[in-house]
Amino acid sequence: MTQKKIIPADNTWKEAAKSVLIMAFSADPWIRWWWPEPQVYLKNMTLFMNEYLSVSIPAKGTYVVEDGSGASVWFPPGFSIENEVLVPAILEIPESRKDHAFKMFKQFDQCHPKEDHWYLPWIGVDPIYHGQGLGSLMLKEVLRIADEEGKIAHLESSNPLNISLYKRHGFETIVRIQEGDSPPIHPMTREPK
Repeated sequence: MTQKKIIPADNTWKEAAKSVLIMAFSADPWIRWWWPEPQVYLKNMTLFMNEYLSVSIPAKGTYVVEDGSGASVWFPPGFSIENEVLVPAILEIPESRKDHAFKMFKQFDQCHPKEDHWYLPWIGVDPIYHGQGLGSLMLKEVLRIADEEGKIAHLESSNPLNISLYKRHGFETIVRIQEGDSPPIHPMTREPK
């Protein structure tokens, strides 16, 4: 099989990146704990992707597989999202889970590196292309840049199946976070190589 190329995304890729990430996270334990109903998931994940991509693409932090089968959304050092924009979606987390979710958000903030770093909020592959190494290819592309800049990379793994992938690329788990009936989340950091 010919290796697919990973390319930086501009605005012409926004819809493709958004679509593949919405598909990729449709069975994610943490995201679906937030929004278990399909219509609520689709509405709010669309809002999230629009907002994250509106920051990541101009910051040159969005990368896609050349055929649109995968995408990663990174925030380079100095970039972040205005969380206020996401409040309507966050408020649609089921009432019985909100307090737990907010406690977890605070813990995530405490785990973020204090120094400039590359942050990976979203990476995903169309489920029909799982197991082809596309996640690794996307990770390598930005980790190479982070290494050249001497910067830390950080993420929160919401799917236990992905932890071994991140470990293979040098990420180490900081802590395991779980509140109430939530799935566990693993903040992970990687030192530059």
